[in-house]
Amino acid sequence: MANWRWLKPGLHLKRWVFLITFGLFTLFFGAMFLTLGVFFPDAQPLGMDSYSTSVIFIAAGTLAVSVGIYRLVRRIEKMLRRADESRGLTEIAYQYNRLEQGPNIVCFGGGHGLSTLLSGLRDYTRRTTAIVSVADDGGSSGKLRLDFDMLPPGDIRNCLVALADTGESMSALMQYRFKDGEFQGHSFGNLFIAVLALIKGDFGGAIREMNHILSVRGQVLPATLDKISLVATHPDGSKTTGQQWIAKCGKEIETLALKPSPGEPPPDVLGAIQTAELITLGPGSLFTSVLPNLLDPKVVEAINNSRGKVIFIINTFGQLGESRDFTVSRHIKTLRKHAPGIRLDYAVVNSHRPAGVGLAINNVAFTEYDAGETLSLGVDIVYRDVIDEEYPQRHDPAKLGKAVMEVFSIAYPGR
Repeated sequence: MANWRWLKPGLHLKRWVFLITFGLFTLFFGAMFLTLGVFFPDAQPLGMDSYSTSVIFIAAGTLAVSVGIYRLVRRIEKMLRRADESRGLTEIAYQYNRLEQGPNIVCFGGGHGLSTLLSGLRDYTRRTTAIVSVADDGGSSGKLRLDFDMLPPGDIRNCLVALADTGESMSALMQYRFKDGEFQGHSFGNLFIAVLALIKGDFGGAIREMNHILSVRGQVLPATLDKISLVATHPDGSKTTGQQWIAKCGKEIETLALKPSPGEPPPDVLGAIQTAELITLGPGSLFTSVLPNLLDPKVVEAINNSRGKVIFIINTFGQLGESRDFTVSRHIKTLRKHAPGIRLDYAVVNSHRPAGVGLAINNVAFTEYDAGETLSLGVDIVYRDVIDEEYPQRHDPAKLGKAVMEVFSIAYPGR
């Protein structure tokens, strides 16, 4: 019955459908009179010869169909296009089709690094799946996690916004952070997700609903639906629990673990990994954003069994409290240490140092590409300029997206 709703008054569609239908009938009669003129030249329908009658009917029918189609498309375009959308329906349809044919990419990570990558990929494909770490326990996410005994929404929110196709106003709304009052420190998007999770009684269901609400180009999924915390063990044998405390403790991290051990990964996560053509790890905080997703042996096994090529995106800079003086090879060795047996096919390494920027910023240095040691690890290096000129500690979304697509072209020539 829902398929007939377009017949309801007020949509201003029926008139153009009827005009197109009238035009088609007129064309039919024009063709009939033309056939009559060919086989019965002396026929005089409507007091005119068959050829003259056919020309009138065909011309009228063509005009009716053309006007009807044009006005129907314009009406649908007006109904479907957002107020802030400058593209026409044809351009929107073309881009949608192009993005539908883009590569199937699964991106693991968390924090701002993952959302940066997603922003760079959104113009190449709408078949992107972001699998987001849920170990965050600081800031607004930490408060909501404590108050409502729920998974942290902050990193997931950033990824949803990065892939959203709802315009700048909705993105600004989702990212708005209250500066005072009872909601001080909370972002509207985090509260939105929290309320939706409470209504549905299911955090995973709330995130799936958010994917639809924000018209996400692809999908954003929590890495696990279990409530987990990070536990870091330091060289002196001491331990630090909690993502925010690990980042702040300033101690070298020997090993990292999840507490408690997560159960079976969600089926949609495993399904996305299985069908991926590319799987990206990072960028982002090595210990608190990238590794948490890979501490589950079942996820590593799924990655290894996937046909997708695995790309490790190396950070442009070290990070205080985590990887301050890590080289490229040490990044790779640390990842392999915590995810034993994981397959790594490529690593994207930054090749550019912006003019005027020293070797270190805030006592943290550029990630050094120790080529000899790195190449001995059996990973193909894609050496590209992927740095943000204004904020060298970060990747540039457009450059990074382009670099990942170059890896796709290398891995799948001819696609």
